[in-house]
Amino acid sequence: MIAEEHNNKNREYRGIGTGSGIAMAKAVIVHRGEAAIPVITLEPEKIEREIARFRESLFISREQLLKIRATVAKTMGEEAAGVIDAQLMLLSDPFLVDETEKLIKLKRVNAEHALDTVIQGAIESLGESKDPTFQDRVHDLNDIRGRIISNLLGLKGQAIPMPEEEAILVISHLAPSETAQLFGSKYVGLVTEIGGFTSHIAIMSRTMNLPAVLGVENATEEIKRGEKVIVNSMKGIVIVNPDEETEKSYNKLKSIYIKRRKLIEKYIPKKAVTPDGHKVSVGANMELPEEVPMAKHFGADGIGLFRTELLYMKSDKLPSEDEQFKVYKNIASQIKPDSAIIRTFDVGGDKFAGILTHHHYEPNPFLGWRAIRIGLEYPEILKTQICAILRASNFGNLKIMFPMISLPEELKRARELVEECKDILRERGEKFNEKIEVGIMVEVPSAAILSRKLAEMCDFMSIGTNDLIQYTLAADRGNPRVAHIYQSYQPAVLKLIKMTIDSAHLEGRWAGLCGEFAGYVLAVPLLLGMGLDEFSVVPARVPLVKTIINHFPYSEARVIAEEVMQFTTEEEVISYLSERVKEFLPKEIIEFEVID
Repeated sequence: MIAEEHNNKNREYRGIGTGSGIAMAKAVIVHRGEAAIPVITLEPEKIEREIARFRESLFISREQLLKIRATVAKTMGEEAAGVIDAQLMLLSDPFLVDETEKLIKLKRVNAEHALDTVIQGAIESLGESKDPTFQDRVHDLNDIRGRIISNLLGLKGQAIPMPEEEAILVISHLAPSETAQLFGSKYVGLVTEIGGFTSHIAIMSRTMNLPAVLGVENATEEIKRGEKVIVNSMKGIVIVNPDEETEKSYNKLKSIYIKRRKLIEKYIPKKAVTPDGHKVSVGANMELPEEVPMAKHFGADGIGLFRTELLYMKSDKLPSEDEQFKVYKNIASQIKPDSAIIRTFDVGGDKFAGILTHHHYEPNPFLGWRAIRIGLEYPEILKTQICAILRASNFGNLKIMFPMISLPEELKRARELVEECKDILRERGEKFNEKIEVGIMVEVPSAAILSRKLAEMCDFMSIGTNDLIQYTLAADRGNPRVAHIYQSYQPAVLKLIKMTIDSAHLEGRWAGLCGEFAGYVLAVPLLLGMGLDEFSVVPARVPLVKTIINHFPYSEARVIAEEVMQFTTEEEVISYLSERVKEFLPKEIIEFEVID
């Protein structure tokens, strides 16, 4: 919501909350300037000199980033420094480097213009996707583009001013190296116009426990320098010029948060065990290898979901087996002795439009040709990924998970592909885990209804509630007109979750849940009582889930789950759960957390 006037109190803006907690201070506004990029036609004899100039700018950019990385590692640790690695990898990306040099030669243009053309082409390709995960990668490309071009032009990067007293930084966007500069500074909160939950800004703000709200449109214009700003990263809300009552309320909330943080930090090294001895696993969801150290930092029992979609979006060609192998091996090596579940690509046909020439526009891609459906129609694409995962399983405990399984015959064919890949690797003499576990995402109602049969055919089942809810209730969670129908606690959804867990157990399999629902305060006791074996949430949420489980008796959770199964409306479920959790959870958890 954008405020219409600047002189009114309690102007509220919404974005994507990340980081941790609440911050309140005066705003420091930074306006970004865009360097003008010259277009110069080169004489033939100057082409090699221009390529050398481009390579020198890459070298300078690498040296700058390595220096920044060393500083970040020293002050914030390797988990934060790992974010800089993504930028370093871009500097040696064959597509970016080779295509730029090719353009300099073919078009006889200067390096600045050639690089800008190549990166803008990649950005346009990524920009066709509406998935916020892929849109975030656009910002990474823009950041490295700005650094290289600044070095080519001999410009110094714009410095972030360092305040002498606590402040909230309001800026269009930040490169990872700039975000790292905020650590140890007087900045207590961050508001950006660009960035999503998986962006480098988000990852580093969570690592630094810096309250941040990203993706706030026109923030640098709407918010004025010196105005008091409240950053509520839990709700994704920014309040500007709060009145006395609002300020007092947030000061109280901030105090509660500090107590809550101290409480849940105690459970980071502990296992998730109920007071009456029932053990479960709490894993982490992630989509960047750089997040593995963060998952370990927060005490995750491995990786419950690694999304592989970014591998298919970084260029206009499919990732090779070796490219994927390196990523999966990195994850396996870092996370061992714990396990990591690698989900095969879960993207729509539009992501392969440049490769699969027969693909046409789909009016309803969420119910169309996507994920496992593409993999089974084009098995060579899926087999390339499976072979990479299998090879990496020799270096740690990896599992394979297939998304959007709707029918038993799909799972049957997918498992056949796994066996075909094993045969290929045996012929090559490659080592892999012969007994690697293969599971499925249960995110389509038919999969939940047929879960008993599907459980016979796989090693584990992980419930993806984000899609299961919208498919069950026929409500697009991104559509505000039907948002009231997208109900996480709707009994119809809860019955499908319970049915899936029961089916897995009847066949001797374990069941997990990797949707956002797994991290909701009211949902954790309910899922615990349903018999869920594994919760998988964003890394920063892991200690909270552990805290809840360590306070909630399993016997009581089972009673709660049985009672909830009798209700018919979401309102009844939430009202009941809200009262029951008060009996067992510390008030700091209940008071601070948003009622889900």
